[in-house]
Amino acid sequence: MRLMQILLSQAEAGAETYYEKVAAAFAKDPEVTQRLIIEALPSREARLDAANVDYTTLPMGAISKPLLYNRRLQKAVDEFKPDLIVTWVNRASRKCPKTDAVVVGRLGGYYDINNYTKCNHLIVNTPDLVRHVTESSWDDAKVSMISNFGELPDSLQVSEPLPEIPDEHNVLLTLGRLHPKKAQDTLIKAMPEIPNATLLIAGSGEMKDELEALAKELGVGDRVKLLGLRKDIFSLFQRADVCVFPSRFEPLGNVVLEAWATETPLVAASSQGPSWLVEHETNGLLFPVDDHHTCAAQVKQVLNDDALRRKLVENGKLRFEERHSMPVIIGEYKALFKRLLNS
Repeated sequence: MRLMQILLSQAEAGAETYYEKVAAAFAKDPEVTQRLIIEALPSREARLDAANVDYTTLPMGAISKPLLYNRRLQKAVDEFKPDLIVTWVNRASRKCPKTDAVVVGRLGGYYDINNYTKCNHLIVNTPDLVRHVTESSWDDAKVSMISNFGELPDSLQVSEPLPEIPDEHNVLLTLGRLHPKKAQDTLIKAMPEIPNATLLIAGSGEMKDELEALAKELGVGDRVKLLGLRKDIFSLFQRADVCVFPSRFEPLGNVVLEAWATETPLVAASSQGPSWLVEHETNGLLFPVDDHHTCAAQVKQVLNDDALRRKLVENGKLRFEERHSMPVIIGEYKALFKRLLNS
């Protein structure tokens, strides 16, 4: 199978990170010959090189982009001659060149279905996204639900230093871009109620100054560490005692899957994705969105109850292995691709 995957984005957020993870997984599959098309971005190129992923880049220069971008995109598809193309997120799906390949659009959010008119089939990662696309007039026979996997491949990790943390402190970890949807403010508001703990916030974005000011105002500035964009996610999970995921709006929640994969106990807000994934008090704890008091109480419960912590970790690992491991999810992708190519 000749598989091409296209991502036209300069962002390094959740969808882009997962694209790299899927690409790294397929790069190891002897049944698949894969090539990516990406926009030139040195940090992404370095990670893909480390994972032995074959890719071609599109120019992003002030002159080269308007002159060569679309031409190079078409040329890359024509030269590789893929059997199947996966387009990731809106822009790649809109700009997919003319091709005889089967084109599959991959959605991880509630995107406008008009971006996907060039696609023969869609992959979404939650049941509610199936509802979203079919209610947007997409044929339900041409959509498949395949969730995400939680492993963090070593080849995509970039080692970075950690801040100093007092030996007696528990470590709380949250990951996500610094945006109102991700609700890091809820977790910071919980920190005065969680003594002897340091919060690591991995992510970059527009709310950095606001979040730093909030932590200082609440008297926890010395216990809240904004780390910026990180690509050493496995190391962060290894350092964490609890993963907290306070998002107000979350279609799925890769952080949930990563917590399960790394055997890190999980406390999450009950937004759309976590509510679908997490069975409360079995493989994680769920608190109402924006309820920082309950968030704090649940974090303390996990820290202080060894039996509960073991239960959440063991059941999370089991759910991960059954439904969200790399072999399971990549197997579902390959089965779908073969069906589409044989239909």
